[in-house]
Amino acid sequence: MGSVYVGLVKVAMRRPWLIPAMLAAAWAFRANRWYRQPPFIPIPSGAYMRWRMETAYGEGNMVVPFRDLERYLRWGSDMRRRMKGSGKW
Repeated sequence: MGSVYVGLVKVAMRRPWLIPAMLAAAWAFRANRWYRQPPFIPIPSGAYMRWRMETAYGEGNMVVPFRDLERYLRWGSDMRRRMKGSGKW
């Protein structure tokens, strides 16, 4: 799971304007009841992130390519914006 976070840090350093999109994506992927167990941070579980990486790339500990992260964050931000504008959210 750490490799995903390394990729996110790289995206944040190279494209700081994507940080709000990163925070929105992190909130959407947060673990259920994250506030009930340490470290009390709304992040996805390690098992969930490994599963996401395995289904996307075939390897659970994949270092996500910079372009893939950037593209996903832009897409997610655009979709949230469209959903808010449509009144469906």
